[in-house]
Amino acid sequence: MASATAYAARRLRRGWRSGELVVLALALAVAVSAVSAVNLFTERVRAALEAQTGEALGGDLLFRSRKPLPDTLVAPSSGVRSVDTASFATVVFAGEASVLASIKAVGEGYPLRGSLRIADEPFGPAREATGIPPPGEAWADARLWQELRLQPGTAVQTGASELRVTRVLENEPDRGNGFADLAPRLMINAADLPATQLVGPGSRVEYVRLFAGPPAALAPLLEAEPPENVRRLRPQEARREIRNSLDRAGQFLDVAILAATLLACAAVALSARQYGEKLRDEIALLKTLGARQAFLGRALVAQLLLLGAVGSLLGAAVGYGVQAGIAALLTDLLQLSLPPAPLWPLLAAAALGLLMLLGFAAPPLLAARRTPPLRVFQRAETASGGARAIWLAALATAAALLWLATGDPKMAMAVLGGSAAALLALAGLAWLLVLALSPLKRAVGMSWRFGLGNVARRRRATVAQVAALGLALMALLLVSVVREDLLVSWQEKLPENTPNQFLINIQSDQVEPLRRFFAERGHGEIELWPMARGRLIALNGAAVTAESFDDPETQRWINRDFNLSWGTTLNEDNRVIEGEWWGESGAGQPWLSAEDYAIERLGLKLGDTMTLDFAGEAVTLTVTNFRTVGWDSFKPNFFLLTTPGALSDAVPKQWLSSFRLAPENRALLRELVAQFPNITVLDIEAMLQQVRGIVERIVTAVEFIFLFTLAAGLCVLLAAIEGTRAERVRETALLRALGARAGLIVRGLIAEYAVLGALAGLVAAIAAQTVAWVLAEQVFRIPYGPRPLLWLIGTLLGACVVAVLGWISLRPTLNTPPKTVLQQA
Repeated sequence: MASATAYAARRLRRGWRSGELVVLALALAVAVSAVSAVNLFTERVRAALEAQTGEALGGDLLFRSRKPLPDTLVAPSSGVRSVDTASFATVVFAGEASVLASIKAVGEGYPLRGSLRIADEPFGPAREATGIPPPGEAWADARLWQELRLQPGTAVQTGASELRVTRVLENEPDRGNGFADLAPRLMINAADLPATQLVGPGSRVEYVRLFAGPPAALAPLLEAEPPENVRRLRPQEARREIRNSLDRAGQFLDVAILAATLLACAAVALSARQYGEKLRDEIALLKTLGARQAFLGRALVAQLLLLGAVGSLLGAAVGYGVQAGIAALLTDLLQLSLPPAPLWPLLAAAALGLLMLLGFAAPPLLAARRTPPLRVFQRAETASGGARAIWLAALATAAALLWLATGDPKMAMAVLGGSAAALLALAGLAWLLVLALSPLKRAVGMSWRFGLGNVARRRRATVAQVAALGLALMALLLVSVVREDLLVSWQEKLPENTPNQFLINIQSDQVEPLRRFFAERGHGEIELWPMARGRLIALNGAAVTAESFDDPETQRWINRDFNLSWGTTLNEDNRVIEGEWWGESGAGQPWLSAEDYAIERLGLKLGDTMTLDFAGEAVTLTVTNFRTVGWDSFKPNFFLLTTPGALSDAVPKQWLSSFRLAPENRALLRELVAQFPNITVLDIEAMLQQVRGIVERIVTAVEFIFLFTLAAGLCVLLAAIEGTRAERVRETALLRALGARAGLIVRGLIAEYAVLGALAGLVAAIAAQTVAWVLAEQVFRIPYGPRPLLWLIGTLLGACVVAVLGWISLRPTLNTPPKTVLQQA
């Protein structure tokens, strides 16, 4: 083994000086640098986006409990800030009027992330607060002003204390978005809490401690087990719309990683194949000198490992520098404070590079060791054998690489399946093209005859080269499709006309007057949804309570009333995943549709029955289908749906509506409240802006990551074309020795690469669109249809890009003197 390693080291030095291994090393370095740069920058963006979501929680981390939080739960370092809040329900009085409200006592420094927004009057111009309510004062939301008929400076009594209401509380970052469950809010200073005498033994108070700081400083709080009866939450866990946005961002970033990985695989596979062809002459000569096949195998593996170590380290270093440069240029544009780059993606990228080298380069190189000694005397093409093993090794390696790159089996299998289908299609079409070229080349000009003749003469090489080029082009087109179609479609799920106002507590006899109210003011038709609120009392005929479930989150969820609506059509952001939707024929049937969160919490199955108590009226419904809901659409949605007529007239019903209101028209809300005093207005504009801001940052970050992936793809294509340089040198020298002019050779080479690129581009475009359709339907849940124009673009792009890169790469070979081929002969 020592002699094989020593030979491998000498061969590596000699091959590097002569340029034989430069192409393979370049392909590996580009592969590793692309994967490491994308991974590093992606991880930094992902961490920054998660940190930004703290604005939706008031902090980066919170602990919640029904009992006072223990003193041991403190900031682990000086770089971490903390603040306490306490919330409870009680009756608030203003003169003779009273209402059940939610009191929130906050300490100095609240909120740690985001900001409070206040106004001087309900629905008036809002501004950012510079602190919290001073002692003796309180801030009330618009609902409390509406229900208590408050005026600036009005005194309200809560418990044993009296406070003056001085501001309208427009938005608090950590307030939930369950519009039907929100009680009117009164925010007070924590210093005023003891004087209310409302907090004591037996009080139902929710204690919260917020923390904010760098992720590394918060790590001890995340790793330690929370105290008993204390729940720990991060922003993406507390807010479904934030979690959905972050999950979707991760999926788009994973597509960029998969594209970079595919590009790397194509480059290494093609370069290794070309290098394996070069080795045949040397291996045949070594066999005539007595070298055994086992020795040659060990030497080749050792050479690959040494080359992999050098290429991986070089690629990792380049990738780190590239991502650092990108981050420095884009930090201001992304409006994100990127954390320091972690080191583990570099190690992961280097490991992936070695795996890539062993999976894609080792099989063709090891197959070359079976070259017979006869090749020394007869340099005719010799089959290397083991083609099936080479393809199986490549497929297994690709599957492992894609899975390791993202950890998402569904996405990895979608991309791998599309790539495998594309490779088969490319190989089949390339073979058919080769068969069709023999009669075709006689009907074209000299340059095209030369180019098409090259394609037809090297059948196996042509098929392999088209397949590799097609895979690289498919990765590039997949990035483009995701950027132009899927990413834009996701961004458009939250358009500018997304509703920012919700109306609840609408009574049935107010539906038509409310519609007239909006029509008379030029607002057009508004949509209303019916709703009833019921408490779950039985599952499959067995009585249930909170104690029937072990999960604390389910216990909290089960204690609330469920919001249930009915209809024969689904919102666009709802999707049936199991069972059948009832449509018009379901009217009057006791059927139920459950959202997947209800499935997770209650363990529902199709055919289960749920009994709900609607203010004393018990109704039993059978689950007939399950749905997913796009909660990040900010449209009215419900965990439970039933059919029209399934609830009797005795069940109390109300309606809700949503609409878009421009900031300059907020005075309309005052008119609405004056005419319909019982209707509650919920303004979610601030919450909408939070999510839209996160989406915009994600889109900008993903766009720049895709641009880098595109640049890496062009480098990979060039590296793949470089793999045929030695063969082109011999051909050019031979043609010049026979009297061919440089112009004819150039046109012939361009014609050859244009044909290869056009074929590869066409199939790559179809494959990229197929993969995008699978991702849209199965992963992103975004509508997607065929784009025939992409096929034409892919064909032309493939022909132009491959032809231009081929000309750039092979232009120096045009000056190859004829004596070169004669000396080799």
